[in-house]
Amino acid sequence: MYICPRILLLEQDPPIHSFTGLPTMDCQENEYWDQWGRCVTCQLCGPGQELSKDCGYGEGGDAYCTACPPRRYKSSWGHHRCQTCITCAVINRIQQANCTATSNAICGNCLPRFYQKTRIGGLQDQECIPCTKQTPTSEVQCAFQLSLVKADVPTVSPQEATLVALLQEVHCSMRLARQQRKDLSSPYHLARRPALSPH
Repeated sequence: MYICPRILLLEQDPPIHSFTGLPTMDCQENEYWDQWGRCVTCQLCGPGQELSKDCGYGEGGDAYCTACPPRRYKSSWGHHRCQTCITCAVINRIQQANCTATSNAICGNCLPRFYQKTRIGGLQDQECIPCTKQTPTSEVQCAFQLSLVKADVPTVSPQEATLVALLQEVHCSMRLARQQRKDLSSPYHLARRPALSPH
């Protein structure tokens, strides 16, 4: 049976055409279709800037560079978006430098009474965790901080605490008595005393 070649052509999928009548091609991740139906590389944005909209796979030809939003940064040229700045307080670290449009925030050492846990193989976590009594003694940073806490808050027995309280009360009473005697013997107080009437 003979089949007309023209019918076969009609049964095939028609090629995709742009509004210019030219066939288009599949654009890559960072490409868009221009007015001639060609794939063109998306615009590159410098540090501190990103494209106003997504560009790629044929779309976003009208995208333009705009400044990074607050709390976001971009340190190099490229098609990629601005990244979220790190918050040092969230990972319990001291902030050494603020986040800018072109650079991330810089976090320093752990906050007081926090330490950086060491994993197997020597790797250390970015987030600092609180020091506790169960913290291994191998964590030098935590052991040093806990020793400072113990030095600042000495422990005493109940008997010692009672004796200290009694001594403080006696000392306070003696100071009050001395002050009263001093006031009674002052010239101002003697001048205000009523004169004794003669008998």
